[in-house]
Amino acid sequence: MANELTHKHFFNSPAVKQKFSEVLDGNGQQFVASLLSIVTNNNLLAKATNESIMTAAMKAATLKLPIEPSLGMAYIVPYNRNEKQGNTWVKINEAQFQMGYKGFIQLAQRSGQIRNINCDIVYKEEFLRYDKVYGTLHLKEEQVDSGEVEGYFASLELINGFRKMIFWKKEKVIAHAQKYSKTYDKQIGDFKSGTPWKTEFDAMAQKTLIKELLSKYAPLSTELQEAIIADNEDSNVNEVKRAKDVTPPESDNLSDLLGAPEETGVVIDHEPENGQMDMLEDMLEGEDF
Repeated sequence: MANELTHKHFFNSPAVKQKFSEVLDGNGQQFVASLLSIVTNNNLLAKATNESIMTAAMKAATLKLPIEPSLGMAYIVPYNRNEKQGNTWVKINEAQFQMGYKGFIQLAQRSGQIRNINCDIVYKEEFLRYDKVYGTLHLKEEQVDSGEVEGYFASLELINGFRKMIFWKKEKVIAHAQKYSKTYDKQIGDFKSGTPWKTEFDAMAQKTLIKELLSKYAPLSTELQEAIIADNEDSNVNEVKRAKDVTPPESDNLSDLLGAPEETGVVIDHEPENGQMDMLEDMLEGEDF
């Protein structure tokens, strides 16, 4: 209860609300209410420091993405790191920012350079083959919406007509997540409880492919650059980034933090149904932050 009260007092302070309002065009109070709800309903996140929660939440706010887990835009998740203090190793509870695949889709649509972008699950019952030479995914005419997962795909079409599609089998996604996600616990051989890879694996798998697709084949807006960099910062990824790091340096000093200045090609055996992406675009455009 003490941690919960500390979080409530901290994030309800005028200075913190003002900081969020500055980047959210006056919607800071609504964002803070959402943030406190997420923190108090996650036992592991409730143990995180105010500074780490603030830093993670500010990344989402800067990108104007909602952080409610059910929306799949962006997440504030807990993780532990070990820090040596003197001769003793101490476990530090912190929060980290993670992008959701719907968040990447929304930022891509904002850029104005992408005509169509999509990702989805491919089930074994509908899977025929994937041709990685030509980047084509062949599915049965009769598709399904559930069952055993074969893999995941992501596709995009730019306004200049360029198309690209990638497909990963589920085993490749699992290996990638185990290697790069800080939320994977090697001691227990599983992802930590309450984290997106544990609770929303399919959504995180689609996010992984969308990010891979955008970072390699799409023109990156400033927002997309910032999102990819921020998402990589909270993983073990040490890959060369195409985007220049334009995020401000993080401060370990809370007063400094508060006082800082603002800164394709899917081939199937029948024509895909129309309207799927239009519905998603309409849904995403309805979000205010």
